[in-house]
Amino acid sequence: MSDLQARPWPGPVEQDLIPYAPLLEWHAQSILVLAPHPDDEVFGCGGLLALAHQRGLRTTVVIVSDGGLGGDPATREIESRAAAQALGAGLHSTLEFWRLPDRGVVPDAALVQRIKSAAKACSADWVIAPSPFEVHPDHRAVCRAAIVALAELQAEGSAARLVFCEIGQALTPNALVDITKVVSTKGWAANCFASQLAGQAYGEQVLALNRYRAYTLGPAVSHAEGYWFVSPEHLAAGVDGVVDALCAPIRRRLA
Repeated sequence: MSDLQARPWPGPVEQDLIPYAPLLEWHAQSILVLAPHPDDEVFGCGGLLALAHQRGLRTTVVIVSDGGLGGDPATREIESRAAAQALGAGLHSTLEFWRLPDRGVVPDAALVQRIKSAAKACSADWVIAPSPFEVHPDHRAVCRAAIVALAELQAEGSAARLVFCEIGQALTPNALVDITKVVSTKGWAANCFASQLAGQAYGEQVLALNRYRAYTLGPAVSHAEGYWFVSPEHLAAGVDGVVDALCAPIRRRLA
């Protein structure tokens, strides 16, 4: 008997595989964003940040590298500061620059400890980091260090959730955030990165992805951002557990 004959078909329905409703209950008062370079914080989760500012949530954005291989570091910091203001950053918002070397970010013990300290300092409920689907080495380094840091924090009793966003590569989301009301705000923030947009239309490309993310959310939602919330049990298993969790939805599609 073939594998298909042995199992019921069609298996999971669409709603079992991707969200058909936007995330409404955030259960977060403090959000830490780990951006590998200046601009990743806007491209990856600018809409979520704008909504968080409107809700009065505490936000801490860390720009990990100086972005020096993509332009003048001082200019890029100015752009990130301008973008933060465009997103509505206020009294409850913090922007930090760790200034590690561009393409030189290493997921070592020092970076892990620094992420843990940042999460503790702001009492983060969510720590948003690049996903394992990312291909840039700095993105991958921040992703790996975030997994280790949050797993260690969880073992120490923290309830902080690790949340992956999509920056340079799409992921398979288990949460979609409706950014329809702030998509213009995200666009204005993206336009602050003139040094980067001079070489590539990143803002247009990111908003195109956000437009696509609304595919399953109905006509009232024009744009959305995709996220993956890592479950505590998978986080407890470290990098291997997180990778297994990300592969599971693909397996389910052909189950």
